[in-house]
Amino acid sequence: MKPNYGIESELEDLIHLDDVDAAVLFRIDGSVVKSAFNEQNCNHIIRVLQWCKSNVEKVSLEMKTNNLKKVTYELNEANILFFIVNSVTILTTLATHNANMSLLSIEAKRKSSLISQYL
Repeated sequence: MKPNYGIESELEDLIHLDDVDAAVLFRIDGSVVKSAFNEQNCNHIIRVLQWCKSNVEKVSLEMKTNNLKKVTYELNEANILFFIVNSVTILTTLATHNANMSLLSIEAKRKSSLISQYL
């Protein structure tokens, strides 16, 4: 396995995009591998991440069953993108409703590909 600082760097790049609150690399069992947060919205982020953590296994199964590379959810507080990184990890990106989801989707897909090289 290559050093984790590369993963951290990729996650940090994602949260520096406009309207992105968090980027988390989950294992499909819900364990957090690495994460980066925009500290301005901590309470909001924690609630949404709790939802992500409790649903990442279900989302992973849905993605594998339907051969999906990406799944997007719109919650009351946030937009959430799930991208498959490899067979056991998923990149999760939390963004505000104001985020340009097309641009964010392209960037999260690129980051998931880069992160897969570190695993």
